[in-house]
Amino acid sequence: MEFRDDGTVAGDYGCTPFRVKAELEATTLTLGEDLPVLPPPSATPAPPDETASCPTPEKQQKDIASAEGPDAQKPEAGGLTPRNSELTDFEAKVKKFFHRGQLKITEKKLEQQPGGPPPGSLPQLRNRHGDVATLTIVRSPGIFDTKYQLDERMAYDSSDKVTSAKDTSFAFHRDGTVTGKLGCNDFTAKVFFHGSHVFFRDAQLTTHRTCAAQNMEDEASTFETLRRSLNYRYTGDSGGIYMRDDHTSEYLATGLVFRPVSDR
Repeated sequence: MEFRDDGTVAGDYGCTPFRVKAELEATTLTLGEDLPVLPPPSATPAPPDETASCPTPEKQQKDIASAEGPDAQKPEAGGLTPRNSELTDFEAKVKKFFHRGQLKITEKKLEQQPGGPPPGSLPQLRNRHGDVATLTIVRSPGIFDTKYQLDERMAYDSSDKVTSAKDTSFAFHRDGTVTGKLGCNDFTAKVFFHGSHVFFRDAQLTTHRTCAAQNMEDEASTFETLRRSLNYRYTGDSGGIYMRDDHTSEYLATGLVFRPVSDR
């Protein structure tokens, strides 16, 4: 869910998108009437595997339209329903939580870890019925002020360090681009952050150098991954970015892990 400057909250309940009016005060949040769901970015990601947990953005928009038509009561018009009953139940609980009146904003203190820094806290929302939701930040502003290196590539249930990681760099910009180096050559690509999802588009090499064999091998693999434009779920801040493609089984998913250059 995103708290937006236009006085709305938008996001999804698990798969089904929503957008509502919102009144945010110092200690309370009140969600109001439903608003039309904003369309996904104009350049949508390549369709994920058919076993993905959620429909593609394009299919979601078609299903929204069909749900408003004469066939809305037919089972097949319910394309926004997640693929499994567990996710269906989760969506119902989340929607019910947010629409049971005014929400009080509190915080959850994190536990002190032995030898660690002072513990922080996470925001919480509590409704009048005593239900509580703890929120975590998906994307912090620090993403756009940090230079990253591609540290790991994940495949199925294992991960491998990128051998030429020190020769890679990724800088995410607020204008929707990412630039950097893939191990040998410079590159640029469009990058779209959409709720808890992110995907790359139109990746291009902007130089054509030849480097050590390992660097060239790593670069080719990374470049091919960017060009596939997978639909990733992600979390990220100035401490790192974790991406995993939106697949129902973590044993069949692939992913990328970025670390800030300052970590090395």
